[in-house]
Formats: sequence, structure tokens, C-alpha cells
Amino acid sequence: MLKKALFFHNYLEDIVKATADGLSRNGSINYYGLQVGDKTNFYKRKLSSLGLKGTLSGDVDQLTELKSLDLSSNTQLGGSVTPNIGRLTKLTTLILASCSFTGNIPDELGNLEQLSFLALNSNKFTGRLPASLGRLANLYWLDIAENQLTGPLPISRNKAPGLDLLLKTKHFHFNKNQLSGTIPDNLFSSEMSLIHLLLDGNNFTGNIPQSISRLDKNSLKGPVPTNLNNLTKVNELE
Repeated sequence: MLKKALFFHNYLEDIVKATADGLSRNGSINYYGLQVGDKTNFYKRKLSSLGLKGTLSGDVDQLTELKSLDLSSNTQLGGSVTPNIGRLTKLTTLILASCSFTGNIPDELGNLEQLSFLALNSNKFTGRLPASLGRLANLYWLDIAENQLTGPLPISRNKAPGLDLLLKTKHFHFNKNQLSGTIPDNLFSSEMSLIHLLLDGNNFTGNIPQSISRLDKNSLKGPVPTNLNNLTKVNELE
């Protein structure tokens, strides 16, 4: 078990060093609960609620085989998220929820094309939601709730990506931020797999889009759209 006083960047250096310095006879060791096969052969591990402190080191990009990383509920783990995390191109799951991360969400997360689960909720992220997330074509779950994000929801234009391209995403959790502007009519389409949408507690303005209805704690106006029956896959809307 990791000691609570262990800083995460030291932990990362230790596991990389352990991998380089000594493998067991069968070519795999278990170091702090991480299964290791060779110098970069980390797979997945849940490291939530361990009392980790410090920052997410830029050395994380050495874990090139990492497929799942869960650092949730380490409330003293914070600082900015290194852009190097975008080099972990085999990640399918990234959970950084309920920590103390600050600064912008890295644009480089859009490089994680195999990502299916992304949870960045309950941190202190600021700035705009990166349009690059629209490149995550395999994303099933997107949760950025309970941060301090500002600006509009990014929509694709010309060759630039946007959230409207996330056709496989079933969960959009954008609530309890400081997002603003109008909600674009083309954010949602009949091709999307969306079943759960949370937009409450933001600063959205303008008319209610034709594709959605109840968005409390915003400043939307206008009649309830008549074509809500087109959202046949949605089972909860807030």
C-alpha cells in the first residue's frame, strides 16, 4: 500500500525505475499494485482514494501501454494536468474526478483516440472546453461537471472538431460550471447515441434549442420545442 505522504510524481518515478531495473523471472512484477511487463508495459490500475498528494508528473508519458488510469478522490492531488498525458494513446479510461486539478483542460486530450470514458468532474478546471475533444470518436462518457469552465460549447466548423462529432457518446455532463452563450441548434442530432444530458447550473442564454427542453438555473427563454419526440434515445434531460 502506498504511504499517504508519497507525492505522486515520486511514485511515478519509482514505478518507472522499478520497471527498468528489475523484472521477475516470468517477465512481470507487481509494483505498488501495478502489473508491469517491460519498461513501458503498464496496463491499468485504480489508484483512487489513496491520499496521494502533489501533481501529475510530466513523466506520465513514459507509461506508453497504459490503458486505464483512475486517480479519483485524491483531494490533495492537483496543479495543472500535464499536456504529456496526450501521449498515452492507448488509454481507454481516464478518471481524474474529485481531485484538485486547476488550469485549462489540455487540448492534447483530443489525441487519445481510443478513449471511451473521460471523467474530469469535481475539480477546479478553468478556461474553455477544448474543441479537440470532438476528435474522441469512441467516447461513451464525458463528464466535466462541477468545475469553473467558461465560454461556449464548441461546435465543429470546417475542419475544426467540436462536441457535435461525438456520435457514440451517451452521457454529456456539463452541469455546474460557468459555461455561457447560446446552446447551438446543431449540437445534437438524430445520429447521436445520447441518453443522458446535464446542462444545469451554467450561464446559458438565448432561446431553447429545438433539440432540448428543461435546462434549469440558466437564462434560456422561448417555447418548449415541439420536436422533442425526435430524441428517442434520451431518457433523462436536465
